[in-house]
Amino acid sequence: MIAVIWRWFRGKAALRMQGANVWVGLIEPQRLHRRRLKLGDALFWQGDATVAVFHVDRGRVRLVRHLEGGSSVTLHVARADETFAEATLWAEAYHCDCVTEVPSEVTVIPKPDLLVALEGNPQAALALARGLAAQVRDLRSRLELRNIRSASERVMAWLRLQMSGARPMVRLDRPWTEIAADTGLTHEAINRALAVLERTGRLVRESGVVTLSAGPGPAGEVAPKKR
Repeated sequence: MIAVIWRWFRGKAALRMQGANVWVGLIEPQRLHRRRLKLGDALFWQGDATVAVFHVDRGRVRLVRHLEGGSSVTLHVARADETFAEATLWAEAYHCDCVTEVPSEVTVIPKPDLLVALEGNPQAALALARGLAAQVRDLRSRLELRNIRSASERVMAWLRLQMSGARPMVRLDRPWTEIAADTGLTHEAINRALAVLERTGRLVRESGVVTLSAGPGPAGEVAPKKR
């Protein structure tokens, strides 16, 4: 299962950028405008009326859905050159919050303009449909990741998904407190899992870089030594 998720994550970013370039370019530049956002600013809130979709010019934003009972789930983290909120083209209200994780700048693409443009361009509409399908598969992959019961193995799976190329290395672009939400773990649980993985030699953390190794075996099966 993890191998399938990994292959999907490695290809999804390129697919989204290719599709977005087709339909974002349909809108006349004078109809677009940019918004500069500080750390923690909200672009929209869950339940707000939908007025636009967005392109991240720089920075990073998080889409968070609030559930009944007070819990929440991260639906997506959009980075530079990615688009988001496309599904709201056919919705009356945004189904999540959008909050910046770092100072960011986004291009606002008006919903009415984009809908009209898509009606006259089947190729762009198809590109948008492919992007939406990619988001559905992305969300399903996140749900499958959360089905891994061992916290240590879930962290290892998440790290493998972030690797690019053959090097067993991940350069983190955000703190573990935010990564914990992506994996469905608490901050305390992810810290304990990282401690076990380091103690058993399955990873090394240094200056925002995590290097993976095969290690002696599943971290969850290794008990700490008695003193």
